[in-house]
Amino acid sequence: MNYITNLFRKMELSIALHTTNTIGNLLSHRHPAPDKFSRLGVYKLTCPDCHKAFVGQTSRRFATHFKEHETAFRHNSNNSSFAKHLIENAHSFGPTHSIMQLLHYHRKGNHLNTLERFHTHTEFTANNHLNDDQTIIPNAIFDTLAKSKLP
Repeated sequence: MNYITNLFRKMELSIALHTTNTIGNLLSHRHPAPDKFSRLGVYKLTCPDCHKAFVGQTSRRFATHFKEHETAFRHNSNNSSFAKHLIENAHSFGPTHSIMQLLHYHRKGNHLNTLERFHTHTEFTANNHLNDDQTIIPNAIFDTLAKSKLP
């Protein structure tokens, strides 16, 4: 047990001492947001031409963050790795619903950071990422989780 606890500590993950997966939470009726792009969390932008992916997170609305990537593309700015890729390779910028995939809805915090790191790591191991290489570190837990998702 100490080995696993230390492994989680090294990866800056916390172990839950209680669950939120209770009967009350499972049975309660929650109303979804009317527009999924008005929420916040982890997203993936996929290049319409080469299908490389950029994974990011936002603590603001997905639609707002998408517009920032679009503005960086229009103004030939380096503020967005995704826009930079499109500009450097003369690729096109598509509409929100075709290039933005919402991976997780979550509020800002460590959990959101971990979700983003996991999805970035998954795209990196598939050699399909547009994220900065220096932000990706080896992670045995992510490797195990990614392998278990495969058919």
